[in-house]
Amino acid sequence: MSILSIILLALLVILLFRVGLSLLRFLIYIGIIVLCIYLGYQGILWLMENYNQFFNFIN
Repeated sequence: MSILSIILLALLVILLFRVGLSLLRFLIYIGIIVLCIYLGYQGILWLMENYNQFFNFIN
């Protein structure tokens, strides 16, 4: 292997690592948003199912 190919390979690894980290950060961010939307949806469904029980309990 020539020195030029080793340098190019090192630069490629560094570039892939940086792009991989930013891509991973983006995927984690999207995952957190989807999780929040899902939990909000489940919370609304739970409230709709138990609304009558809460209303009867208050009265």
